[in-house]
Formats: sequence, structure tokens, C-alpha cells
Amino acid sequence: MAGPTRVLLVDDDPSLADLMANQLGTLGEEFSIRIETDPSDALEAVDDGDADCVVSDYHMPEMTGLELLEYVREIDADLPFILFTARGSEEIASEAVSAGVTDYFRKRRGADQWRILANRIENVSARYRAEEAVQRRESALRRLARTVIDSVSTPTEELAELGRETLDAEYGALVTDDGDGVEILVESSDGGLPFDTAEGVPLADDVEDLTVDGSGIVAVATDADGESGFSSYIGTPVYVGDRRHGTLCFCDRGDRAEFTAWERAFVELLGDWLGHELTGEWARDQSEAVSSAENRIAKARKALSEGETAAVRSELDAIEDLLSREPPAATPVSIEFS
Repeated sequence: MAGPTRVLLVDDDPSLADLMANQLGTLGEEFSIRIETDPSDALEAVDDGDADCVVSDYHMPEMTGLELLEYVREIDADLPFILFTARGSEEIASEAVSAGVTDYFRKRRGADQWRILANRIENVSARYRAEEAVQRRESALRRLARTVIDSVSTPTEELAELGRETLDAEYGALVTDDGDGVEILVESSDGGLPFDTAEGVPLADDVEDLTVDGSGIVAVATDADGESGFSSYIGTPVYVGDRRHGTLCFCDRGDRAEFTAWERAFVELLGDWLGHELTGEWARDQSEAVSSAENRIAKARKALSEGETAAVRSELDAIEDLLSREPPAATPVSIEFS
């Protein structure tokens, strides 16, 4: 997920923590800084996945920075952890390296220290997020393969959940329009939403341009507050045969800056696969319809030979109905604004 670099500052001195946050915020506009003066609260933030980098003081009354590091490593072995302390020694530095610290930085006088620290945060966070993105992609593709292989019928619910979790989005849905209005066929949510989705997918006022690009993907991310609707949206059309069945979409109210090329490609892959599976189901239904029509032809011939005109007409009407079935939902999907 694209977005600001989430920096978790841990220092038992609120004034020093505020100073660090102000200095780093000035140097790194892409930083989203969270301050915790209690290491236990910091661990909760790490456990919730709310940090791309931890910057911690060493001397704290409840636990030292190295003790905090040990707990962090139990939660996430790869999360960048920078020990930033005024009191340092070769012994502490050695212990920090042994404990798996990402960087060890002694506080110094002058403004340069903040610039150096900001650069180090940017570098280690970028590397961590890149590696995490690769792992997330590999995991998503493995889950997709298992879902497709293990499912007897089209796994629409599983695909919606997989896409939502892979994109780290709040909401995923397969939406269609039968001509009488928008209908949510399948939806997946990470919890309670502050607005209703029964009438369609509510979007924030700033989400105005849902132009389909060359690949058929619609992707919009804004800095709207997300109180009235989702501030980011990505969707792809789902076709059954050559007819549009609906839209597979994923939405969020977070601070997403954009949808990456890989995220777009993955959503398109999900939509293509879902369409392929739905087309296969429709084709199997059609095959059964043809087989049933053949049986009715035999009945019609028998009725004709016996002069039962009404029975012949009834069988012909049934045959016509069986052979005229088309893929569902030919109407393009529209998105309801609220």
C-alpha cells in the first residue's frame, strides 16, 4: 500500500519526543509520526502493524531501548529499529547489533543530526516496505492459486476477501446493475463501516473522476477525510462471455497516496479470473440447457406423431427458452455517489 512513511517515536520524555517529531516532520514531509512515551503502548502499535520504522531512546524507566527491541523482534523480525540515544557506549552498541538493531545513532549537537536521522529513516523504511511488498505479492499469488484450485464453485467471496486483504483496504465487493438499480452481489469488510453500502458504494465528494484507463481499471486516491464515503477506489470490470456482468472493486478511507502498478495488475487479474470462472459456470449451464432441449425435441416429435398440437407448442416454447438464455447482467455497472 502506498502512503506516508509511518515513524514510531518512543521516548519517555514528552518534550524531547515532541522536539524529535517537529524536526523530523520538517525534514520529511512524507513522514507520519506517532509518539509513544510508554514502551508498552509502542509495542501495541507495532503489533497492530502501524509502523514502518521505530526510533527509540535507550534509557527509559519501564524498559530500555534494547529490551523494547527484543520484544519488537518477537513481533516483527524485519521492522526497522533505530536506537537513538544521548548516552552510548561500545558495549551498548555491541548489544544493540547482537539484538538485531537496524541502526545505532548517538544524539549530537546541531541540526545535521536530524537530517542524518531523517535520511536513515527514509532509507531503512523504503527497503523494509519494498521487501514487505514483495512478500505480500508472493503470499497473495499463493493464496489465489490455492483458492482457485481448492474451490469447487466460483470463489467470489474468497476473491473479494483476498483482494481486500492484499490491498490493505477496508472494503471489497462485486457490484452489478440489473437495470433497476445497483446491487451488491458479494461484499467483504474488515469491520463495521460508518455508512451503509446497501444502495451502492459510497464515495467521498473528492472522488469525482472514475475514468476507465486502457486496461479497464479505474483507480482513484484522494486526501478526502472519508467521513461521507471511501476516499480511494479501484475497480475492474468482470465479463461473462462478452457481456459485462459487474465490477469487482476495493475501497478504503485511509491515507493512501496511489495504487501501484502491481496493485492495478492484481485487481485486473482477480477480475479476469472471476470472469473466466463465471463464464465457465454459464457455459456448463448452457450445456445442460442444450441437453434438456434435446430431450424436449424428442418429446415434441412424439407429441407431433400423436397429433397433440398443444403439447408440441408447449415443448417448442420450452426449447426456445432453454436455447435463448444469455449471460447475466448485460447492463454496465454504475457507481452511486453519496
